[in-house]
Amino acid sequence: MNLKERTYLWYLAALRIYVGYYLVTQGYRKFQRDFPKGDWVGRQIGDIATLDLYPWYKTFLQSYVVPHSEIFGYLVMIGELAVGACLLLGLFTRVNAFIGLFILVNYYLGVGMARGGFMLAHQQIFIIALAIFVLASPGRTLGLDGLLFRSGSGKGGKGAR
Repeated sequence: MNLKERTYLWYLAALRIYVGYYLVTQGYRKFQRDFPKGDWVGRQIGDIATLDLYPWYKTFLQSYVVPHSEIFGYLVMIGELAVGACLLLGLFTRVNAFIGLFILVNYYLGVGMARGGFMLAHQQIFIIALAIFVLASPGRTLGLDGLLFRSGSGKGGKGAR
């Protein structure tokens, strides 16, 4: 961990760690329940034909996700575990935040739009946090990105401050 780097992103590092922890716990719960093999589409989204979703997204869900729900279930579970672990460690933070942003935008379009209320607001908050991570790269503070991508000379010199 790079504890000596001068930065003002410590508060984003705390948020990054929280979001990473949340995603890891969600992925682990899915792993415990054998999420990909269950009826996660029905439980998480509901009857897609009766929901008021964007037509193009509803078509995507009906044509691709429902027929291949086990594959998408594994993608969701593994994606949450991998993105969450990398955010916790601060490893390749921007790339993983972008992947997590893609995952959560899909949650927003499916589960969030279908249920509304808390689920919609919940997804929006995490989408905003991940978008900030893509822009700010908080993995350089209290994360492995600080060790991998050092700014300055890298030889203990003055470097950029």
